[in-house]
Amino acid sequence: LPLFWKIYLPTLATLIVYNEYLIHIYHSFQWAELQCETDSCIKMLLVADPQILGNTFDTKLYWPLANFDSDRHLKRTYKSVVQHAAPDVICFLGDLMDEGSVANDDQFAVYFTRFVNIFSQPTANTIMFYIPGDNDIGGEGLETIKSDRVLRFKQYFNEQDELTIDPMLRILNVNRISMTLPTNSAPSTEEPQPYTVLLSHMPILRWSDPFTYKVIDDFQPNVIFSAHEHKSRHVKTHRNQLAQGAPFEPLNTERSNRHEVTEFDLNYLKDTRELLEFIVPTCSYRMGEMKIGYGYAMFDGDKLRYTVLWTSQRFYQLAVYSMMLIPLKLVCGQIWCGVLKRYWCCCRKRNRNYLPLPLA
Repeated sequence: LPLFWKIYLPTLATLIVYNEYLIHIYHSFQWAELQCETDSCIKMLLVADPQILGNTFDTKLYWPLANFDSDRHLKRTYKSVVQHAAPDVICFLGDLMDEGSVANDDQFAVYFTRFVNIFSQPTANTIMFYIPGDNDIGGEGLETIKSDRVLRFKQYFNEQDELTIDPMLRILNVNRISMTLPTNSAPSTEEPQPYTVLLSHMPILRWSDPFTYKVIDDFQPNVIFSAHEHKSRHVKTHRNQLAQGAPFEPLNTERSNRHEVTEFDLNYLKDTRELLEFIVPTCSYRMGEMKIGYGYAMFDGDKLRYTVLWTSQRFYQLAVYSMMLIPLKLVCGQIWCGVLKRYWCCCRKRNRNYLPLPLA
């Protein structure tokens, strides 16, 4: 036993230090650095599908530990990417809570407090922009959208239809779940025109329906950021090719290009009337995805640069912790069995043989 503890405890301590601290530093060293080249530069951090866990769906005994670990991992990774990117605006692309649409008012207030504690505003000048997802207001599968849930989300998160960051960007909240659009104000006659960025929880170009064409014709977006699918994808297509289906392709998912920066000329896309959409991966390992991270975009003059800030794969870390429990269980089992055996041998009544001893 002394030899076991001499080996086991240092190994466990090393794993904890690596999984909880060193791995985050390692990933941050691999992230791409986006440097501003003009005075008109805006950095945008995109947070997709955090879906902080609730207290209703998961009734297992370990749910408090699961909620604690998920919240802690989200908070730690969010803090790391914010320190790396130093964003001017942070956009949350819906599904902020896992049980938001089914929670009562008291539960929602508790979930909101947890959410704000995890995803805090870095500085007073950082703009926070929130849009709802189907897990926040309803609309997932056969679930209907609840008007009181929509109003509640707006009250808690101060949901806005439009945000203009003069004179660079015009950010619009497009809700494919409820099929609602912001009011299309008359374009300004001033030059230069701001670039139009659409934020949607569900992908816009995934379907070639009347809603998609109305969005494109009314707002003429320069770029679209969406979520919902939990994977990193993108598509660049022409409006005339939407009827054939927009071919979304994986983006920065291979080991060789995980940290590449994709660059686009926004004026060229506008002149050629090409459409560009990015699907941001989920940042929560509880969504069952091994590859999790945050979207990072920079609008620098007429250039758009985009990359994914991948974070640690928590499932591997939890698997290692589970494997470390096996030898501990075996040793503790042997100790317990030894204690029981000693107690049993000392205290139980023995059947004694009183026959005469054999003569020598």
